[in-house]
Amino acid sequence: MNKKHFIFTILFICSIKFSFAQCDADHLVILNNFEFVPSELVIVPGETVAFINLEGTHNVNGLNNTLTGESFNNPVDFFLNDTLGSSEGVCMGIINFETIGNYNFDSSVAYDANSEMNLQITVDAFDLVDLLEELNQNTELDVFQSAYAFQNILPPFYLTDQGPWTIFVPNDEAVSDILAYMSLGQFDAFAIPDFSEILEYHVAQGSWLEEDLYNGLVLSSAQGQSLNISENNGALFVEDAEIISTNYTAYNGVIHVIDKCLAPQDSPGANVMQVITESPDHSIFENALIAVSLNDELSFQAILDDSFDGPGPWTVFAPTDAAFELFASQKGWTIDELLDSQFLYSIIAQHIINGCVEDNNFDYEIDESCDYSSNALTSSDFEFTIGTNIDNEPLQFIVSDSSISVVGLQNTVNIEVADILSYNGIVHVIDAVIEPKIPEIMAGSCGLWRLELNSNTLEGWSGSQLGLFINDVLIENITVLEGNQEALYEFGINFGDVLDLIYFNETGSSSQSYKVFDGNNDLVLETAGNFNNYGPSSFEGIIACNNQNETCGEITIELINDYGEGWYGEMNVFRNGELDRSIQMPTGYSQLTTLSSYYGDSFDFSINLNFFSEENGYLVYDDSGNILVNENTLNEAPNNSSGISICPSNVSLNELQNIDSKLIKMFDVLGREQTVHSSGNLLFYFFENGKIFKVIR
Repeated sequence: MNKKHFIFTILFICSIKFSFAQCDADHLVILNNFEFVPSELVIVPGETVAFINLEGTHNVNGLNNTLTGESFNNPVDFFLNDTLGSSEGVCMGIINFETIGNYNFDSSVAYDANSEMNLQITVDAFDLVDLLEELNQNTELDVFQSAYAFQNILPPFYLTDQGPWTIFVPNDEAVSDILAYMSLGQFDAFAIPDFSEILEYHVAQGSWLEEDLYNGLVLSSAQGQSLNISENNGALFVEDAEIISTNYTAYNGVIHVIDKCLAPQDSPGANVMQVITESPDHSIFENALIAVSLNDELSFQAILDDSFDGPGPWTVFAPTDAAFELFASQKGWTIDELLDSQFLYSIIAQHIINGCVEDNNFDYEIDESCDYSSNALTSSDFEFTIGTNIDNEPLQFIVSDSSISVVGLQNTVNIEVADILSYNGIVHVIDAVIEPKIPEIMAGSCGLWRLELNSNTLEGWSGSQLGLFINDVLIENITVLEGNQEALYEFGINFGDVLDLIYFNETGSSSQSYKVFDGNNDLVLETAGNFNNYGPSSFEGIIACNNQNETCGEITIELINDYGEGWYGEMNVFRNGELDRSIQMPTGYSQLTTLSSYYGDSFDFSINLNFFSEENGYLVYDDSGNILVNENTLNEAPNNSSGISICPSNVSLNELQNIDSKLIKMFDVLGREQTVHSSGNLLFYFFENGKIFKVIR
């Protein structure tokens, strides 16, 4: 088209805008002399285009390319029939372009397409996708996390469709708060099965500017439930979230920034711990879970958090406050005494099932209504299952038409409210406490002894434990739980019983200490961590109600490591030529072992270290604190010592050592070779699955 003809066409377009009422549109395209004028056009969604034929016979073909026969693949198919033009112009029709995208047209009449009679119309707009991207760049608004979620998880229909839509976008602080509340990482929320539905609850139908919102207004969300608008002291709220920044507009809607995340009604709880915490009837159960340090485990998102390698999901049977009050009164306890009881963990553990539920070793599928708490036990499973709680005790279920009962070791309780869902498990409200077997604390012939464990901080012992052994039998592993500064444990003991206290240092601290009191409330021993002893020491060989006429004193053996890493090996202690015990220090800077000495006793100390021996050393003291052996030299491996005696004897050493000298080769549980006398015992400790064990061979 020459310049003169082009100018004429433009003038004609301007003139016919006022002369064709039937072709009144937002834009005009002229068909003339094998040309669409203009041949390229950019419009916004919802705008209309009128087609005027000025000369010859043409059509507007938006279906298939006339030359190739292939589909144009336009977002919407359009076709205007063949029309003969005139010098005055003939209106061929009007097309309303509502869908965003690129549209290609040609004229399929005669040789029009061969003459490159083509048209491209681009329908574009600053839509909600563009607006979210723009808001994301605004550091003052701080909506990066929400913008990312809406752009990648929300169905794109709500951002690109003509709508209009109103979106309430939580700021980053609100998102961080909800992630912390749910114990989730930044991207873990995307694993929530109904996350798209949650986002849809933030989208309202229609375009509602700030000035359109008022107290009492009810909006329809894209998720299907209502959104309530309220006003308080001049501030606008959607549900309980305040609108803090407002009126960010796009062609297909508006965005408001809010200070909280919204959740549809009847959404699952954040986790089972939050379900219990938010219940007005479970404050005692909540405090008990905190006291035994199960609150963190019950908060972990075992299903949603791929990085978490730990317990869960959970089935929790939650006794009400009234149930705990009745249980405590039946035991003659106050609630405070219940929460301080040395049996509290066993009581609480009866009510919690971790992971899969089995019956005759067959796994059962969970009900579909609990997809987000996979392997948790729903009420629909009870008829077919027998569960095992985290105290390794069985729970059985009796199902009738009107009730479900849970049968524990000592009693049967009823479920009052079933299937309170959360994202990491299920809570069932029960009407009584499931009772464990609580042993009666009986005083022995040497009385009722007491252990007091202390911490100077509310971090407790941070996982470190004290193993209580009587006559080589593990009685209990004791610790100070997080949030507490003291733990008490009472136990009966008889005359001559040998008491061993083995400290296992998980995250030891100078703030940790413990004391032992006998049946007369006299202090037997106390030890505390310090700079050189990162955590309190172990004590072995404490003889209850020791008859001083039979012993002549005590020796104390202190194992030492310069770096707090324990010994990679052990010390074998021989008494009168026979192996008395093998001492190990799995971790820590030092560890004390106390042995009673009888008249004529002679001690030999044999060192067996695998590597890093120069980091280790040991000292041997008498009961007055005098050093009998000093094998603690910096950067030197300790040597064996022999013939250490603290008591005189009327019996010759040769007579005391008149034993079978035959040696036996043995191996401990770690595969390490041990050589002992045939009449001796190999004794050592190891830590497994959170408990300390003592082994004698």
